Amino acid sequence: MTAVTLRAVDRAQWPTIDNLLQFYHYELSAWYPIPFAADGRYAIPAKAAYLGLPGTQAWLILVGDELAGFAVIDDELQDPRRDLNLGYFFVARRFRGRGVGAAAFGGLLARYPGQWELYYLARNQAAAAFWPKAFRRAGLHDVVTSAESVDGEACVMNRFEAPTPSTPA
Repeated sequence: MTAVTLRAVDRAQWPTIDNLLQFYHYELSAWYPIPFAADGRYAIPAKAAYLGLPGTQAWLILVGDELAGFAVIDDELQDPRRDLNLGYFFVARRFRGRGVGAAAFGGLLARYPGQWELYYLARNQAAAAFWPKAFRRAGLHDVVTSAESVDGEACVMNRFEAPTPSTPA
């Protein structure tokens, strides 16, 4: 497999995240009734205000030099004892099943050690299949999973600690 890398998103690339969110919502529409706007796009607000928050950082997921998805880390926590939340995570279909998502997730954990929250909508079958495998591949064995309601939606909450990467002696 070609190398999977993460590239930090700067302000000029925020529209790229907004564009990719259309595909993210397309995927969610398999399980949730997400309507189109009159222009044929999903009626979701631009994320500039969210992406500009001090505790938020977006990342592009690349396979070689090709855009494969995105991830957003934020501090919008359900449990204030946690440090980080995975706000968004998306890998385009043609890159799935090749280890791209798990490699990108591992890259995020290496950059952000600490106490994490990661939840997904309960009916999202793709997320339910992906995350347990990604946790195992990342070596996370103490993931605490619970059913919770977030913003009025049934979710599967995962809490875990990403250790500080060890440095060779």
